[in-house]
Amino acid sequence: MANRCVKLLSVAVFCVIAWTLFPADSNARSVPVDGYAAIVNERVITVGEVLAMLQPLRQQLETSYEGDELDKKLQQEYENQLNFLIERALILEEFVTMKGELPERAVDDQINTIISDRFHNDRAAFLQALTEDRMTLDEWREETKNRIIVAVMRRREISDHVVVSPSAVRSTYDATVEKYKVAEQIKLRMIVLNKGKTSDDHAVKHKEAEQIHDKIVAGADFVDLAKSSSEGSKAAQGGDLGWLDPTTLRKDLQAVAAKLEPGKISDVVEGEDEFDILKLEGRKPALVTPFSDVQGQIQSDLRKAEEERLYKAWVERLRKKYYVKVFPPNAGL
Repeated sequence: MANRCVKLLSVAVFCVIAWTLFPADSNARSVPVDGYAAIVNERVITVGEVLAMLQPLRQQLETSYEGDELDKKLQQEYENQLNFLIERALILEEFVTMKGELPERAVDDQINTIISDRFHNDRAAFLQALTEDRMTLDEWREETKNRIIVAVMRRREISDHVVVSPSAVRSTYDATVEKYKVAEQIKLRMIVLNKGKTSDDHAVKHKEAEQIHDKIVAGADFVDLAKSSSEGSKAAQGGDLGWLDPTTLRKDLQAVAAKLEPGKISDVVEGEDEFDILKLEGRKPALVTPFSDVQGQIQSDLRKAEEERLYKAWVERLRKKYYVKVFPPNAGL
């Protein structure tokens, strides 16, 4: 299916499965370019349909892989998209078996919504887009109808049956409380002087660091001195390292920072390559994110997991109920 039409369809209100597309070319040796990919009852899925589903992934894969590894990834994605189309066909077959009916008005409303949202109510522009994508209005209408059917069926068979109890949410929080722990944070400024290469350099820099320290103790502004004297990467920001996890500091600096009270400065700290002066500006103790703050996300995660479980079980039942034949990649060529 042409890209632009896919983009049009992707804004459908009832669409619940994202389309991922990827065209074949002469370099994708493991992916065939024509023939039957699968049959679901009497519904034929062509290789061309699968390849069209893969199109947007091409550029992403080519930036990360090449040669045989790229071919392998292409084949994997080909199989993923073929499975998606098979599942879609199974759901449509089930709709027919159930003698389901979708009012034409629902399709009309969806099409009108897309024309309004994407084409600013310019129907001529919409029809021109279909022409450029070599699709008729009837073909696109049928595709829109199928998408709505799949979404309605998924809601009927899956979403409407998902129940996540408050006790399950709480139990999940208690069982995974470690992931909601927030480490201690400190707000730190630091003046850094590089020690130099020779022992004489070290002595000069140490003396300079002590002089800066004495000025701060006497009332000089730490920020001003950091801007004028520090050789650290944050000198222009007055030595401001922002809020950070103290465990990201050197071990010796961690120990010094742990003893500082907010607003206080350290003595000169000698590291392997530098002299440092720390100023602690704030401290946030370690804590556990309250249940009330993450309750909604946990509920959403549990719901998604249950929907996925029910969906897989449903599709497995449909695969047993209907005839499915998958052709080898080169069949029908």
